[in-house]
This record gives sequence, structure tokens and C-alpha cells, in this order.
Amino acid sequence: MQFQTISEIMVRDHDKIINLLIDFEKSIVQDKKTMMKAFNEFVWELEKHLFTEEKAIFISYEPKDETEGYAMVPRLMSEHDEIFDRIKTMKKSIKKNKDFDFTGFRELLKKHKYFEDETVYPLFDQELDETTKKMIIKRIVEVKLMDSSIINIRVKCSECGKKLGILEGYYNPKVRRRWLFCSECYDKIERKGSPILKKIK
Repeated sequence: MQFQTISEIMVRDHDKIINLLIDFEKSIVQDKKTMMKAFNEFVWELEKHLFTEEKAIFISYEPKDETEGYAMVPRLMSEHDEIFDRIKTMKKSIKKNKDFDFTGFRELLKKHKYFEDETVYPLFDQELDETTKKMIIKRIVEVKLMDSSIINIRVKCSECGKKLGILEGYYNPKVRRRWLFCSECYDKIERKGSPILKKIK
């Protein structure tokens, strides 16, 4: 299918994610294996979507209204971080057979979706020139066609090299989202600093 606008392709992506969220909600009353399968399918698509936004869209956006534009992207990144944190908490709760705040998470995700669908994507389509939009859409399609590329965004701790599974790593606000750390290295960075921090100062 040929997409003409950023809104068209990303809203379609949102609809798929919401459908998977509904499937996950239905699975909550079922057995743990069924619930975990639905959860992982939902998380996989959501992570691809957020990765696509950050790596294919946000980095290409140069707002006409710099005050509004440069305030919007950090807000979206902050919401992405909150979504990731909530997912980690939910995953731990599922593994330990504990209750989790699904309703709060669902409302957070729907609010985020609404803001992007109604404000963010239309703004990108309006402000970006055709060449940039085509380039962004091409990148989005490439990410969707190459699922294996997503596997590599969170595989090793940037400090010690320890292998990490999906949602196991931590982002340190001092180094933004470029590097990922295991819990031990995250704590070490907070206490003593890190060679990575020294390199980027």
C-alpha cells in the first residue's frame, strides 16, 4: 500500500496497536501463558512504533514555530519514557502474578495516541516539505519491513556489554536515549559517573 502522508501511515499503526491492546486486555482473565503471549505481541508492535517515531520522524523535524515545536518533541519523548516504564512494571507484575494498573496504562496510551493523531502528525504533514515527508515515509516503511533491525536497539548494556532482553535495560537521563544500561551499571552511573558520560561532556 502506498502512503501519501505521515498521518496516514502512523494513524494506521496506532489502530493496529490499539487492537493489540484490546486483545491483551481480553487475555488478562485467561491463563498466564495466553496473557503473556498477547502482552508480548502488543509490546513488540508498540516498541517498533515508538522507535520509528524517534528515529525516522523526530530527528527530521525542524519546526517553523521553534518555541512550540521544540517543546512538543521533548514532551513526546517524555511520554515515550513513561510508556516504557509502565510496560516494564506491568511485565514484572505479570511474571510475579501480581495485579497491575492496566486502566491507567490504557488511558495514558490513548491520550498519547489522540495528541499525536490530532495534533502532531497533521503538523508534520503541514510543515515538512514534500521531499522530507517522502524520505520519512520511506524510513518508516523500511523499519516495518526489517523487524530484525528493532532487535538490536536494546541488546547490550552500553557500559559493561551484558546482554539484555526486551524491556530489561534502563535509560539514564544524563545520556538521554542513545545508550542503554543494565541495572548495576545504571546505579554505578548515578553514583560515580561513567566513561560514556565523560566522552559526551
